[in-house]
Amino acid sequence: MVPKPLHISVLTGRTAYPKGMAATERIHLVARAMAEAGARVTVYVDGLDRWPNARNHEVAGERDGIPYEYLLGKTRESTHLCRLILDRFAMAGAARRRLAGAARSGALDGLYFYTSAVKLDFERFVVRAQARRNGFPVVLDLCEAPWTLRPGRSLVERRISPLWGVNGVLCISRFLEDWVHQENARTGRSVRIHSVPILVDVNEITPAHAPPRGKTVLFAGSPAYGETLRYLLAAMEQVWERHADCILVITGGVTEATLGPPAKQRRGRIRYAGYLERRALLQEYSAASVLAVPLFDDVCSHARFPTKIGEYLASGRPVVTNRVGEIPRFLEDGISAHLPPPGDAVAFAEGINRLLDDPTGGQAMGHRGRQVAERYFHYANHGAKLCEFFTSLAGTSP
Repeated sequence: MVPKPLHISVLTGRTAYPKGMAATERIHLVARAMAEAGARVTVYVDGLDRWPNARNHEVAGERDGIPYEYLLGKTRESTHLCRLILDRFAMAGAARRRLAGAARSGALDGLYFYTSAVKLDFERFVVRAQARRNGFPVVLDLCEAPWTLRPGRSLVERRISPLWGVNGVLCISRFLEDWVHQENARTGRSVRIHSVPILVDVNEITPAHAPPRGKTVLFAGSPAYGETLRYLLAAMEQVWERHADCILVITGGVTEATLGPPAKQRRGRIRYAGYLERRALLQEYSAASVLAVPLFDDVCSHARFPTKIGEYLASGRPVVTNRVGEIPRFLEDGISAHLPPPGDAVAFAEGINRLLDDPTGGQAMGHRGRQVAERYFHYANHGAKLCEFFTSLAGTSP
């Protein structure tokens, strides 16, 4: 007798799909890993595209054979506050109906729920109620520091645990695994843990085999990374003293106005690449001399694990980041990346300078970094264990 395939539904939270940034890629690669391991996966998009240059236009379709559907029948987020509020309630209702229908038809063995742990979203109440009513387990992707570690929590957030309404979590870092154990002990819960680091499709990115042309340092960021951008500019001041011909490339919505007066003084040495289609972004990675990811000695950096590090490594170009959180667990300083201590812009600049001084050494480091990505972060390596984790939660109740 042929065993019944595992049916997994995906709820994307406020994340647009199938095109987007790091969150979109993680959702897709978790779903794709399970699909390629034999599960039947359907993605329900309960987010809307809010970027100025909207990337998503189809309300239904497939990506890599995985079907997706926008629950509101539209992809673009409204610019009107009242419409935004009404849409959130409408999406919650649509999610409830889709999950109930899938459960009644026997096409739902578990829900992969990608929603914020930073603040409470009312959609959790809808998902929990439906899961209890229809008897399917809920797995939360835990990628960032939860609201219990944040000051200024609301009254409701003080009373409700980020683990409320879930049976299992996918933890992106050991810091978050430890937090789940502590939260389970504090609340008397028994939420199960499965470790899933940053994920990347190494086959999507053609590794660079030749030294780069010219000297460029690339940072894939956004205007929200104010502190990170200031730190990087301080480091680049040191770099420009030794390599005046080096160009800093910043992707995302960062502009000269975002960076302020220091950027105006360095006009001509900074290129603002803007929002890029994914293929163009990956080509920028492969063309750069150095890929930079500044991190800090704070709860945020200890908890998270930036997806861009996996993509950087897969490009075969050398990476400079900081020795904090998950980084030293996978990368070796001076071997597979340069890992200066957090908060030291001069040391960060020295890591960049060494790679610009020695392109051949940088090429070798980039090759070793690519091997790390292939071994630990390639999504397909995680598919079977993800399916086993969902199967182990069958019959549990949130």
